[in-house]
Amino acid sequence: MHADPYRKAAGRGRARSLAIALSLTLGGCGGAPADATLPADRSESAALCYGATMALAKERIGSGSVPVDDAGQALHFALLGGSPDGLGDPAKFEQIASRGATLQHKFVADKNAASYTAPCAKAFPETQAGAFKALPPDVRDTRIMCYTLSTVLLQIFAQSEIAPDPRAATYVKLNGALERLVNSEVYPAEDDEHVGEIAMRALAKAVRLGPPIAVLNACSDRYLKR
Repeated sequence: MHADPYRKAAGRGRARSLAIALSLTLGGCGGAPADATLPADRSESAALCYGATMALAKERIGSGSVPVDDAGQALHFALLGGSPDGLGDPAKFEQIASRGATLQHKFVADKNAASYTAPCAKAFPETQAGAFKALPPDVRDTRIMCYTLSTVLLQIFAQSEIAPDPRAATYVKLNGALERLVNSEVYPAEDDEHVGEIAMRALAKAVRLGPPIAVLNACSDRYLKR
């Protein structure tokens, strides 16, 4: 995606405390045979799946920028691995993604990224294409969930090598519309510390629904058409 529209959203005001200032490095290459075995540690498994997904994406596209859907899928592993007990942990997201970016280069060298596709799908079924079914009912928590997810993805993609995508403008528009709702619904009722916890719980809920881009598209369909 174009960096400009993402950065436009990433520069907004006070409601940004609902978001996570993450910087995840996306890049790499890879590919190969028979299924690998993931470790018991969920964070390490998430990092391996992140790295393998990015390696396969770069192998497919060559020297071009990574498409949004591929980047979103890789990021999904980091977000799932960094959301233990239903609460997102920004430091853990960054740690997993950083580790995954390092592993990505090893996948390129060893040419075995493809051997992680099936194990990663089994360990993290939420990342699969058909996993997302529908948004929860239109209540405050769902609006916060869509806002937090859009903010996080826009911030991360703004700092990454992402291929231009026509959906960028829609996501920026969604983020702005939800920011106004969140400002009016959340801040008058909650203190700043509680707002942060609400946001992290909302993000953890969003990533369990299915692929982040699919969830974000559903958020756009609901909140930009009313």
